[in-house]
Amino acid sequence: MATYNILQEAEVYIVFNSSRYRLDVTSDLSFSQTFTDKTYPQKTLHDQSKLHQASSITKANAANFEFTVPTLTESDLGVVFNLLVDTSSDTLNTFDLYIKLPNDLYKLEKCVITNGTFIIEKLENLKLSIQGQASKLTSKKATSLAVPGSNYIARGTRTEQLIRYITASVDGTDITDGLFSVSVELQNEIKWTPYETVNDALLVTNEATSMYPSNFTLNKRTLSGSLGQYITSDFDSDVQTWGTNVDIVIEAGESDELGQGFQFDLSNCTFTNRANVTDVFTQLYDWKMNDNPTDLGTKVKFNNIA
Repeated sequence: MATYNILQEAEVYIVFNSSRYRLDVTSDLSFSQTFTDKTYPQKTLHDQSKLHQASSITKANAANFEFTVPTLTESDLGVVFNLLVDTSSDTLNTFDLYIKLPNDLYKLEKCVITNGTFIIEKLENLKLSIQGQASKLTSKKATSLAVPGSNYIARGTRTEQLIRYITASVDGTDITDGLFSVSVELQNEIKWTPYETVNDALLVTNEATSMYPSNFTLNKRTLSGSLGQYITSDFDSDVQTWGTNVDIVIEAGESDELGQGFQFDLSNCTFTNRANVTDVFTQLYDWKMNDNPTDLGTKVKFNNIA
């Protein structure tokens, strides 16, 4: 009797620098890749009856993937965090992503993280939402294949980190009191190098010989977010303001002790402040970092990494 692949049964692995890491991925895991279908007319002067266009499929688009991982008290999330934040020679590190199911094994080759969202909600677990692209998606029967990686990083204890403490300041002004929302997002804008040629197209006969993207360039990085705060009688700063070249500091973890959780020490930022009229009046700081640090890991820190 045939069995189905169930998402809850999926095991997700990152293979990077010959090391294999298993991730605790939540249920929002998704991945896909499409092929480009170019059409051309078949109707000619001598045969006007061919009204349907024919297809030519030779090229695959970049694959897409998305998943969310909880932040652990242990340093297991370190590999995901570093792949998002770190760069090498003005480019991004790549890795392979494996999704193992009882019946099938999916492989995403040459993955690159294009977007990382730090999910920071008080009395919820810290999470990191990842989006990215890959060169090629393949699927094989899991019974005949194993996830590679000569150095398997054991999972060990898994302790999700609850956010009990959040603090934030903008241009030296502490806005922790009344703070109700925090968002931080890092976007890595990449562009895949054109990879379609006439000669290679003539060799395409099936999906295995199709043309897949293989190289990319990192065009731009954007670190931005927002801070939401209730407007109270004892807050003496003006609403509807803006500022440039200011510092923004955010900390989120289980306690006010450094050494755990996320920490953002950002300089040369721009912000705009606007009022939001609801049942309870609030203000929203939308900010963006303009600084260009050579090592973003000195500005955006995951303190659990040893």
